[in-house]
Amino acid sequence: MFNKKNEIEVRIDGMRCEHCVGRVTGALEALGCRAHVSLAEGKAKIKYPGSVSVEAILDAIRAVGFEPSV
Repeated sequence: MFNKKNEIEVRIDGMRCEHCVGRVTGALEALGCRAHVSLAEGKAKIKYPGSVSVEAILDAIRAVGFEPSV
């Protein structure tokens, strides 16, 4: 399901608290991703299944109110 080429690190602007981290994590998990979201670093390390595109990941983060960049 997951392999090395299906990993991405995304910078996430706008996270201010652990609740923000939870919103991003939940959005990514809903896509079937595994993610480590760091408030201190302002980024997420994401492993995603082959059926999920990078654009879908970025859209999911935007949908919960944050601005992602690769």
